[in-house]
Amino acid sequence: MTNPEQNGQQERALETGEVHQDAEGRRTGDPRAGAAHADSEADRNAEHLARGEVGPGVPER
Repeated sequence: MTNPEQNGQQERALETGEVHQDAEGRRTGDPRAGAAHADSEADRNAEHLARGEVGPGVPER
């Protein structure tokens, strides 16, 4: 569990670009790894949409 000071440091790192976080919450200090995570997330989302799956909060037709 993190304390408020650690949480603040983590948020500042995200804001300054020292740490990258993807949609699933994975964090990395390597911008290439951050980009790879984002690309894989986008590919997974495209596959789900191609199969007609919808995500949470999206009404089905």
